[in-house]
Amino acid sequence: MNDAVERDLDLAWELIGAQPTHPKVAELALRVLATQPARCSALMVLGDHREACGEIDEARRLFLQVAGQRNQWFTMAARALRHLESGERNHDEALRWARTVLGEDHEDWDDWMELGHAQALSGEHEAGWRQLDEAVALCARAAPDDLPKALEKRAEYLLESLAPPARFISAAEEAIQANAADSWVAALLGYAYVAQYRFEDAEELGLRLLREDPTDGLLQTLLETARTMLRLVEKARGDDITLEDIQGTGALEMAWQQIRDQRLGIDLPSALAALDAVLPDDLRATLRPGATPADLAGKKVGSMAAKLLVAWHDGQQPGSGAAWGLAEPFRLMSAAEIIAMDTEIDADQAGHPDWPENELWEQVMTDDAGAYLVVVAFGVLVKRRPGQPDEPVADSMADWIWDRVAGFGGRDPRPASPKTEDLPAEPPSSLTGDITTMCDALNASEQSAAYTELRGLFPALTVRRTEMAPDMPSADGVNIVSLDGLVKRVTVDVGVCPRADRVISGLDLAGYSHQVDDFVRASGALAGDTWVNHATGETTVNYDFAGHRLGLVWGSGKLVRIFMASADS
Repeated sequence: MNDAVERDLDLAWELIGAQPTHPKVAELALRVLATQPARCSALMVLGDHREACGEIDEARRLFLQVAGQRNQWFTMAARALRHLESGERNHDEALRWARTVLGEDHEDWDDWMELGHAQALSGEHEAGWRQLDEAVALCARAAPDDLPKALEKRAEYLLESLAPPARFISAAEEAIQANAADSWVAALLGYAYVAQYRFEDAEELGLRLLREDPTDGLLQTLLETARTMLRLVEKARGDDITLEDIQGTGALEMAWQQIRDQRLGIDLPSALAALDAVLPDDLRATLRPGATPADLAGKKVGSMAAKLLVAWHDGQQPGSGAAWGLAEPFRLMSAAEIIAMDTEIDADQAGHPDWPENELWEQVMTDDAGAYLVVVAFGVLVKRRPGQPDEPVADSMADWIWDRVAGFGGRDPRPASPKTEDLPAEPPSSLTGDITTMCDALNASEQSAAYTELRGLFPALTVRRTEMAPDMPSADGVNIVSLDGLVKRVTVDVGVCPRADRVISGLDLAGYSHQVDDFVRASGALAGDTWVNHATGETTVNYDFAGHRLGLVWGSGKLVRIFMASADS
């Protein structure tokens, strides 16, 4: 009898590894449990089968039954519950089980990686992202053969937790260096490059990936987008349009977000499909049928969200906005209403000052009393009233729809918003160290006490009397630019200056770019623009700090220079 039980168990475990939804798994596990109802191995394999079949509540019950026995199977059951709750987007529960696992076993880098994943998804963004980095470092020390897998997981988990493109880029680049065949990470990296205005990098990556798979439509679009933007930037120079003008539209950031959200299943089409499943009957009755492609042929109904909305439902009956159950009765606009309004604005631009010609916007909802919900640059949804500043409503139209899904009792797959404990309780303290002396000297004369103090910090610094020449190496790696007798810029070459580590106290000069970014932001610097010198490959990240410009220059993954410049330079 015991031999038969063991054979059934062994077969069940072999089968679930190959075909987890095969009904024979349940048959074998239940046969074991009929004679040994508390057998943990049988409960676990049956739980894995139920989860694979989508029977989540039953799988949870089985795993909890194992965990309740508090024996040698406890850690495995806790890992299974962590996986299940994460898959169900029960972020706080997944985090609780991730911490439970680590209360039993501290050795496995993957458990620490899963902790970071759960932290980030539950709203502990910065703590979670830092934990992902620490898990990679642990893997490099304890299990170096697993490092490519750890790097891939970190990139995937940063993407899932909606980390900014700059943070994802550095992780994805490391993952690809470790495993060049990792095509999905490489494709998303290309779109992240585009979002960071690194068009030549995106083009180069797209070409390389298409040589491996010429039929991939996503990669073809990536290459086409990169080349289009390179042509636009070149043309813009002749039309007196700056890269900052292009950046102001947020179009490329939106493209990155759409690709990312589509992969994660949290984009607008996914949100509309989820909303369809939970719409209350009284709200559904107010919605018109969706517009067909034939209905929209030759008509311009926006490019960010409106076209998707009218294809879902072509507007809503006038005066029926209250059916959404919100404080203000906004309703969906139809394609005809949007087109008619656009035509009216185009015919009399001066008479419609709230709808500027040189900005991105598309109206999607109205309260039938002169106010509108409008998608603007970077995909943000705002409320627009005549003569009033726009008021933010949601980060995107997709977020507004997902909020309705959750409000109507549907499943919301988005990562949690940042928790309050992730945010500083009071204004952050300023950066400290030699940077404060550099700040004080800016816009001061060479006869000032601040300049004297600066010379005392860096006695061998080189002084230039113009801003037109690039930074050049000097004896101790420090340059000062003076214009009309006033200090305009101080630059420290990290690799040369003997006291570079004291320029900003506590800054890890050997850290990853996102770790350095975290540090300076937490210490009072406000993020500014980023630009790439394609001749040198260096990337400059600018911040607003103490009324001046703090610049961090990166090359080959290392911090190359730190500079402080006056805001008007």
